[in-house]
Amino acid sequence: MKKRINFKDDILLGNKSYFILAILIIILTCLSPIFLTQANLLNVIRQVCVTTIACAGYTLLLGSGHMDLSVGMILMLTGVVVAQLICNEVAIPIAIAIGLLLGAVCGMFNGVLITVFSLPPFIVTLGSQYIFKGLGYVLTGNVPVSNLPSEFVEIGQGYVGIIPIPVFIMIGTIIIISFLLSFTSYGRHALAMGGNAEAARACGININRVRIVSYGVLGACAALASVVQTARSASAQLSAGQDLSMDVIAAAVIGGTSMKGGNANVWGSLIGCLVVGIVSNGLNLLRVDANWQIVAKGVIILFAVILDATTTRAYEKISIRNKVEQQHKEEKNGN
Repeated sequence: MKKRINFKDDILLGNKSYFILAILIIILTCLSPIFLTQANLLNVIRQVCVTTIACAGYTLLLGSGHMDLSVGMILMLTGVVVAQLICNEVAIPIAIAIGLLLGAVCGMFNGVLITVFSLPPFIVTLGSQYIFKGLGYVLTGNVPVSNLPSEFVEIGQGYVGIIPIPVFIMIGTIIIISFLLSFTSYGRHALAMGGNAEAARACGININRVRIVSYGVLGACAALASVVQTARSASAQLSAGQDLSMDVIAAAVIGGTSMKGGNANVWGSLIGCLVVGIVSNGLNLLRVDANWQIVAKGVIILFAVILDATTTRAYEKISIRNKVEQQHKEEKNGN
């Protein structure tokens, strides 16, 4: 039976992030003449690149039914290590590769602890974030790493035509994660685990291995985001990644990925990151006090959680309704 097309069911709920983005653009265009200028739009896109790169990996992890509060500190630690290696005359590609490997190891460290000791991800990553944060402070002596070469800084500040280089890195990351989710057995297994871990195990999926790999992928994405962040600021700041966990969770959920797992919308996460970035940019353009901007970020996070809960319930009701309608039709045809 063909699924009945319904505006509310199939368009509004399935593409809620696009509607939110469109409404924000309309409102800010009316409130600020600067918002729709080329310079400001490029600035917004450049600002969301770091969050989006990390969010791509987080979307995969969230889809697998897990979460990670340490992603921001993984970003900080890997940025410090990459910057120190480069300052010690290690070749830039090698330093970046070591940073990506370190990020993956940090993520897998979380995955192993959760798997081996059957611990809640919330508790494990809450603790590990302090480990990563402390290691960053120890390695730097509480001093940011600066004096990075221009070749490395170009990664974060350079352009190809009018397009910032970080945009290409961001899009490449999204494509890779989308490919993993849509065209590999690992991606299908990750989403199956997020939907129902015990059912996935019963089907022969090694959910322990999938879980550890998923945390490793997130760690690698956080490390790649740290490379862009460090290059953009021309230094490895110890404050980097401070609020990243909440930002990527909000963006992923606004983008259509459920906090319960079982689905992952990476391109939707890009839109979610744009929503978060545009709110921040709009508040700056409107000269809203910085303290109120913190309040606004909290509102966004709560909005994302409420949106996830309400849309999940809506989809469940729709699913039940469709099954009942199909059953009634089959019974009618049988008679």
